Amino acid sequence: MSKILLTGANGFVGSHIAEALIEANHKVTCTIRQTSNLKWIKDLSLEYKYGDLGNKKFLQEVVKGVDVVIHCAGVVRAMTKEDYFKENVENTKSLCEAILRNNSNLKKFVFISSQAAMGASPVGIIRKVTDVPEPVSDYGLSKIEAEKAVREVLYRKVPYTIFRPASVYGPRDKDIFIFFNLVHKHLRPITTKKRLLQLVYVKDVAKSVLLCLENRKSDNNTYYLANSSAYTWAEIGKIISYSVGVKSLPLLTPDFAFKAAGFIMEVISRLTGKPAVLNKQKITEMLQDSWIADTFPAETDLNIKFINLEVASQITYNWYLENNWF
Repeated sequence: MSKILLTGANGFVGSHIAEALIEANHKVTCTIRQTSNLKWIKDLSLEYKYGDLGNKKFLQEVVKGVDVVIHCAGVVRAMTKEDYFKENVENTKSLCEAILRNNSNLKKFVFISSQAAMGASPVGIIRKVTDVPEPVSDYGLSKIEAEKAVREVLYRKVPYTIFRPASVYGPRDKDIFIFFNLVHKHLRPITTKKRLLQLVYVKDVAKSVLLCLENRKSDNNTYYLANSSAYTWAEIGKIISYSVGVKSLPLLTPDFAFKAAGFIMEVISRLTGKPAVLNKQKITEMLQDSWIADTFPAETDLNIKFINLEVASQITYNWYLENNWF
């Protein structure tokens, strides 16, 4: 059993990581804001430390006495580039610096980054972690800069593992839920142009974190997390439909419709002062021709087999159904 500090535990991915850690009998402390919604973790045996990751004094206190730090907190939507960098880069760097000052004997630092950090892959090319990153959004740029901060601060001082999950789906997800919701309504979205992307089931992300904690092969390495299969939007809809036993019709969605939606949402965001679920940069990410990365190192070093979409989509759909999301 290890003493683990987990940031971002109340979020979609973080809550699944928290569950996996508790099931593995680890003692888990979570950093939580006073305003955080604890809906997904309130029934878990967790210790809470209330504070803000932007507070360096708070960071210095919470890192003391733990064996592992898992940094899952961050923002996927923000109003400005500066907001992305403050939450995703500056807080990550401050956390790493607090570890060196107050817990330099830490066994492992785990950082949950994103496939967005690498940028889209040229058609027919599988991205490797050694490739030069080419992020296409401020979010992706903030994640690659956060990774650099981890390496610069911790290299040869504290072992770290960086994970770059592909598009994550599973129970509690609100983004890829759109596919499941449309299938439930007997529709499946398709694009006018063939585009390929990888997906990763959220519990496989949590499992990867568990498998790296005492795995020396993963020290100071970066891994892409995804099922190695790449899908078009049309294929994703068909697989979900088939897996859950719901007949669906293709819903052709041209690129201009996505771009128009992103523009409208961004205007609303400026008026309300709140980050939009979709904005022009998110649409830019969505409309890339290919998001394919090399998952073989993760499969071999961590000895993990990623769950296929056919099985995980059925689990996910049934969870949405049982929890009245439709």
